[in-house]
Amino acid sequence: MAAGSPLRKKIRVMVVDDSAFMRKIIRDIVNSDSELEVCCEARDGIEAINLAKIHKPDVITLDIEMPRMNGLDALRVIMKQNPTPVIMVSALTREGAEATIKALEYGAIDFIPKPSSSISLNMREMREEIISKIKEAAKVPRRFLELRRTRLLRIQKSKRKRPGITAKTVVAMASSTGGPQSLLKVFPKFPENLRAAVLLVQHMPPGFTKSFAKRLDSVSKIDVKEAEDGEEILENMAYVAPGDYHMEVRIQKGKPVIVLNKKPKIHGVRPAADPMMTTAADVFGRKTVGVVMTGMGRDGAEGIVRIKKKGGITIAQDKETSIIFGMPKAAIETGMVDHVVPLDKIADTVVMAVNKINRGGTYGGSLPISR
Repeated sequence: MAAGSPLRKKIRVMVVDDSAFMRKIIRDIVNSDSELEVCCEARDGIEAINLAKIHKPDVITLDIEMPRMNGLDALRVIMKQNPTPVIMVSALTREGAEATIKALEYGAIDFIPKPSSSISLNMREMREEIISKIKEAAKVPRRFLELRRTRLLRIQKSKRKRPGITAKTVVAMASSTGGPQSLLKVFPKFPENLRAAVLLVQHMPPGFTKSFAKRLDSVSKIDVKEAEDGEEILENMAYVAPGDYHMEVRIQKGKPVIVLNKKPKIHGVRPAADPMMTTAADVFGRKTVGVVMTGMGRDGAEGIVRIKKKGGITIAQDKETSIIFGMPKAAIETGMVDHVVPLDKIADTVVMAVNKINRGGTYGGSLPISR
């Protein structure tokens, strides 16, 4: 380092877990990176609340299941008293997945699956995930950290079975960090008769996407489910790509269907949005709406380009409302985005785009369409 140059301040991390073994694993991973350091450790939610006041860490990793006070209750207090970027450490169970979705609604920035009690072969990959998520969490603007008080009403859906109408228009959506809480604000605004199918890739590992799809379904007028291999894509349905599977679109027997596969990870993730968006554009052509929302990395940028070149309509979330402005920024930088809009305008813009497509009119967006 040149003489007189300032020392870069390390990102200070508080590790919260009732297991001494887990605290050691996470502590060693954090301290192995020159830009990070563990400033304190807590064994339960009560200790976490007290230490957050004293040490004011830059980021907290927070276990969910702990004695005296669990992670969810501690998160609510921390977000009220000392708003701090929090990454949940979640067990790979149904209960753990449901609690994680709640934590993301309460204000947690992201989550990582809890490492197994044995040192696994994927430790290097886990290390990279933990370190990258901590660094991204530290950049999150403080305005996103207050305790979220928005109440999402569960939709009382009609018991009448809807006729399965093959979709002719599709909305291809991509999101990552910050996506769950943002999507829970977008989906309730979709009308019951959207007249399009929705394909969603939210970066999540196995076991979490089914719980997230159920949560989205509970607040949405359209039906939302975790996607299954080979199922037909129907109008007024939303399909969430399952964790650890890429989701693509194909034509089978003259109808658009979902195809799941375990091809290599793209951008370090599976599911990735690009294969879903590009294949959706290939099948639906100009009747495709592409949406890229908050998240780190550049997943979705290639998909936006393909959708635009096929004559579809493209939308990206703006910087001011993106918890992480990586994915939307990459999409916008392609020069192929028609609308850059805040979170509260995404649903309205999607509906406008779907209506325009279904009317058969030519699109005159803010940017010229590349063909």
